[in-house]
Amino acid sequence: MYFDFDLDFLLESTYMRWTITVTFTIKRSERFMSVVSLKLTQISDTVIEDRFGVEHGSSEWYEALDQHYKWLLQYKISPYFCRWRENMRVLTYTCPWPADHPKSDEYYSDPRLAAYAVPYSPVVSCGDTAKDSLQREVEILRTKNHWRKAYFYLWDEPLNLEHYEGIRNMASDIHAYAPDARIMTTYYCGPSDSPLASNNFEAFLKIPEFLRPHTQIYCTSEWVIGNREELAKDIIAEIQPENGEEWWTYVCMGPSDPHPNWHLGMRGTQHRAVMWRVWKEGGTGFLYWGANCYEKAMSPSAEIRFRRGLPPGDGVLYYPGQVFSSSQEPVASLRLERLLSGLQDIEYFKLYASRFGRDESLHLLEKTGMYQGPERYTHEHMPIDVMRGEVFRTCRSDNNI
Repeated sequence: MYFDFDLDFLLESTYMRWTITVTFTIKRSERFMSVVSLKLTQISDTVIEDRFGVEHGSSEWYEALDQHYKWLLQYKISPYFCRWRENMRVLTYTCPWPADHPKSDEYYSDPRLAAYAVPYSPVVSCGDTAKDSLQREVEILRTKNHWRKAYFYLWDEPLNLEHYEGIRNMASDIHAYAPDARIMTTYYCGPSDSPLASNNFEAFLKIPEFLRPHTQIYCTSEWVIGNREELAKDIIAEIQPENGEEWWTYVCMGPSDPHPNWHLGMRGTQHRAVMWRVWKEGGTGFLYWGANCYEKAMSPSAEIRFRRGLPPGDGVLYYPGQVFSSSQEPVASLRLERLLSGLQDIEYFKLYASRFGRDESLHLLEKTGMYQGPERYTHEHMPIDVMRGEVFRTCRSDNNI
């Protein structure tokens, strides 16, 4: 069963929501569960602190973060918490407890978690210096089997040489303790005060060389590619997978309509096509900047207001349950449900590619009319049904289906 409408809407800057309950049963194979390795989503810990009135580092704080983390994990994405600092520097962490706490292994060993953020400095003040804390975290985590899932996210969208130098310095600190640590950097441009090339896109392409070896995961905005998806090949050509490098993408306030994104008011297939685009362009990961980034409020039941200056819905994928009822369980936006559907679509393509090759999976994506480019994708659900039916028909000899 599919829905092609969203019941979220804005009325005179006040968020409202209608709820319709539909009960139905879908029998599906575990083989088609979504691929968690593609999706990371930020949870703002300061939003939780303000709205739920919990003090940073208190037992209530740990309980609140644990609830939000576990709830979002069920959507087959890998959540991380974030605190914004000066000049777009970020403190990101998946587990609020330190590496020597039993909760750490519980979080990081969960098979649903595909990747986890390691904090560069203490999440809760413990009296140690930042470097002592970093060294202890890394030395413990490197002994674990789940270390392969670890990454550091230090700075969001650096803009000038000072920002890029900050990334280099922090990455050097990390690599001094763990040469195999992965650093992720999000960006959409090179340093504005020291152009790397004569035009913006050429400068953008030179960033991997400029940041190497201080970054291993290069995460770029889909805004840069626009409707010229052939540019993805130019970006990938600059990445060195043989040296452990990866190319990821992200969306935020852009790109805007008609391109795929998760803004309010976009069509259902437009939301779902975010993941189709990832598959076609060939990225190995995807990042979303916020799941609960509403305007500041001091009560769980306070009305939801989207942040000023951003497209409605940007940075918001779920809502506090207290806004709508006495329930304390978060409420998913339909956009979050469509995100999950898009991840499940990728699982179909992964299965098809495992049997017939990636090129054939891309041919299937296009010939069914699902997705041909960021401005050319289906507005109807029939092509999705056709794609899934074709995968089932051609792969049904697999005993696991």
